[in-house]
Amino acid sequence: MLAFVSIFTVSCDNDDDNVVYVDNDTYAGVIEITRSFQYNSAGNFGEQHVIRQVIGQYGMQESDKVLVYRLKGVYQGADVWEQTPKTIYFLNGNEVDYDFDFTKNDVQIYVNGNYDVTTTPAYYNNQTFRIVLVPAGYLNKGTSPVDYSDYNAVIKYFNIDDSKVVKIK
Repeated sequence: MLAFVSIFTVSCDNDDDNVVYVDNDTYAGVIEITRSFQYNSAGNFGEQHVIRQVIGQYGMQESDKVLVYRLKGVYQGADVWEQTPKTIYFLNGNEVDYDFDFTKNDVQIYVNGNYDVTTTPAYYNNQTFRIVLVPAGYLNKGTSPVDYSDYNAVIKYFNIDDSKVVKIK
């Protein structure tokens, strides 16, 4: 009987290296917003120009990740997205900085510069951003095979239907 039990004990392998983690609490998705930045002198961070978007209704968890991309332009009929944070340098020495932070409830996108950014409305008014929600389960796989700076690669990797982007004005 002892030999019989030992056969099962030795033959059982509890190797969980190939287990794929699936996060059923959240899903990968994209929210697109087009807005102008608003000046905000209140708060703990001093003077800022900010866009705030609530995302709590999408089921974000504390450990989930948010990626933000700014519409840089259109090339041959296709949108060109650049990942934030991003600094744009001008020949005259001025620069515009886009950055963001997020919680499970909201995303705040900031624009600042080494000059009054409101004097360049092309970088301040009617800006379009895509907020990509990424479930934390994908982060538990170690190094990622996706280039997060490439919006199209991210959409493909997370199997997001780009035609179903939630657009908020």
